[in-house]
Amino acid sequence: MPNLFEVKGAAKVRCFGQKSALDGLTQPAGTLIGRITDDEVIFVGQPGTAAALVEDLQGQLASEGNAALVIDHTDGWSFFSLVGEGCEEVFAREANWKLPVSDGAPVFTVGRVCHVAGKLFVRPNRIDIMTGAEVHLHVREALNHAGHKVNMHEIEAPAVDPIGVGTEGVTVS
Repeated sequence: MPNLFEVKGAAKVRCFGQKSALDGLTQPAGTLIGRITDDEVIFVGQPGTAAALVEDLQGQLASEGNAALVIDHTDGWSFFSLVGEGCEEVFAREANWKLPVSDGAPVFTVGRVCHVAGKLFVRPNRIDIMTGAEVHLHVREALNHAGHKVNMHEIEAPAVDPIGVGTEGVTVS
């Protein structure tokens, strides 16, 4: 039976720049990383870590000057987690596309979920869904409705490591 929770305040920092510069970034500890396009990467960190992430990533990209940009988009995105057996079934009820096969390795992908654009981190028995903050109530309601059939419950986010990466971080592709 899956659970749903929102990780309020999860840090979301986007980096824009040349492919070679972004390829050279060192992933900060305790983050998820997703490559959106050749010239865009997103890092997701624990709540309250956005300023430190921005500082770290700006430092790493400083030699690029104006050719690179680091932006804190924490307030612009919601972050919901479907966790537990059956989370894929809940997702399938709110998306008209199949999740990438994960065979154990984490996967980052983008697509429509709950009728809005989303960025997803897919791991075994866990799907993290980022959507624009302006639609977070709609997404919450849609996911709760979809989860009703499989006895999903909405719970509070874990107090420790709510994004599920520990201190080392999880690289996704």
